Amino acid sequence: MSRKWLALAALTMVVAGAKAAPKVGSTDWVRAQMKPMPAATPAELTDAQLQAFGDAIGQARVVALGEQTHGGRQEFELKTRLVRYLHEKKGFDVLLLESGVFDVALLQQAMQRGEKLDALAPGNVFYMYSKSDAGRTLLRYLDEAQAGPRPMLLSGIDSQLSGGLSRSELPSRLRAKLQGDAADWPTFEHLADQLMQMDRTPPSSADEKTFEAVAARLKATLCKAGGDELLCRSLAGLQAQAANFWHGDYLRDREMANNVLWQLQRVYPGRKAVIWAHTIHVARGVKFDDSHRYAGDILGQKLGRDYYVLNTTALQGRFMEFASGEVQAIPPAYPRSLESTLASDPAGFAFLNAPRKLKIGLPARAMEFGYGIPLGTGIGLGAQWDGVFYIRDMDAVKMER
Repeated sequence: MSRKWLALAALTMVVAGAKAAPKVGSTDWVRAQMKPMPAATPAELTDAQLQAFGDAIGQARVVALGEQTHGGRQEFELKTRLVRYLHEKKGFDVLLLESGVFDVALLQQAMQRGEKLDALAPGNVFYMYSKSDAGRTLLRYLDEAQAGPRPMLLSGIDSQLSGGLSRSELPSRLRAKLQGDAADWPTFEHLADQLMQMDRTPPSSADEKTFEAVAARLKATLCKAGGDELLCRSLAGLQAQAANFWHGDYLRDREMANNVLWQLQRVYPGRKAVIWAHTIHVARGVKFDDSHRYAGDILGQKLGRDYYVLNTTALQGRFMEFASGEVQAIPPAYPRSLESTLASDPAGFAFLNAPRKLKIGLPARAMEFGYGIPLGTGIGLGAQWDGVFYIRDMDAVKMER
């Protein structure tokens, strides 16, 4: 999707959100419904404090833990605390991580052989999770759980394949499944490697046709009944990357949703799963048009109330912008906004549940920290997400490796 399209969509949503004004009584509703949680750090939050969150998710099979930035320390630490709570107290034993579906599948196999995820993750798991101090709290918890009586299973959901294992292992596995004449394989392999290196250079028309022809032959073998489902999903990811990089046709999130649904239905039938991803990927209702929907819009439609979306927000502090590595200040909260209303209690954390669209409006920050793509104002809570965890003070993560 072109930058012009993104910018136009962003401007449209910001203008629409700017018109939303809080109705009388909205701040009173938040103060009455919020659950303050006094604690110095997320790790200090007790199971008793988190019961309000546990009660809110009810019987949902899938809980999506969003994050407004890939670089907030307390945000990562809070999400790890929630993963531990969901795993140990609520029966969730699958974690679906915003990282490459092929890479993480191989990492899970290595973990089952006794290897440590924290050691294997750099270069194979999204770097803000695998190389930051706070991101590693999740990896270490998964290693801890792997050694226990009830391991938490791990899968990736991202159709964007850029990890080292994808580059080193995926081409040879695809090649082994290619039937018939392989004369066109070198062109396909070269372009696939470019895509996995995040090289957006478009190929010649002839080379693109060759890529698609080989992909079609592979799909006929991999995606039929009895085929290789992981390779089928990985191939779909490569094709989505090609559509995006070569033509600006954003299909990444569509395939992310397909990866989640495939794993819920085929890999982990009947199990309860936690999704860990940026809010933009898991929130309901975020799309550019019916052909370019974010994953959460698809999952919300498919799963209904079996899908609970949690967002996070912070009052003040700093975060690391993941693309540039720059530490930035969190924008000030608007007067009479969601954030400033939650700040009426001095607690370090608070939870607010709103599983239905609110009849009362309340503006929140129009732009989430990091991507620069708006999630809307006023309509988010109760529409795009079902609950929100508030963090009073946030620090930026530090990159350790």
